[in-house]
Amino acid sequence: MRRLPFVVAAALMLAVAGCSSGPSASDTPSPAQPTPATATSDPTPAAPSSATPDANCLNGRYALIRFVGVGARGTFGTGEGGDVSITFDDGSYLLRGAGKDPIKLTLAGETANLLVDGTISGDHQVAGNKATFTVGESTGSATLSTGSSKESVTIEQVGSVLAPNGEAGLACGDDALIVTLQDVRLEFGKV
Repeated sequence: MRRLPFVVAAALMLAVAGCSSGPSASDTPSPAQPTPATATSDPTPAAPSSATPDANCLNGRYALIRFVGVGARGTFGTGEGGDVSITFDDGSYLLRGAGKDPIKLTLAGETANLLVDGTISGDHQVAGNKATFTVGESTGSATLSTGSSKESVTIEQVGSVLAPNGEAGLACGDDALIVTLQDVRLEFGKV
């Protein structure tokens, strides 16, 4: 039984969901939504502060801990782990996958690994507890695998889920950052 086409289709559905340009899920207080408990050796970031974040929230380097589909896309997928990080510096960001440790995906009940080897750059502006992100250039590649089957995924498809783009809600604490876009919540831990 070949499950890879189904997993790729689910991944692409999640990728398209990240590209939507409607109202943001940040219009409701979703950063406090519970997430399923996971059994990993990586520490989960501390619960972000409910205080209004500012531009200082988007400074420094964070590792991607988890992403979760939200709203109507909540059933499409989650991912955690891997070697993807994001660095914020003076109004810009650089998302980087080192290409060695894959993100463990669960998409529509199926599991897969997503190995990201590339970069995506962008800009951001912060206003209160919201930010507006704009994706810039991207380079590299990604591979989606399940069992012995592998499928190439463009870095743009990966970026449509993992690279912040559009209006987003922000919640942050000393060691954690949550960016809530329309269809995906990105959870980061300070590196």
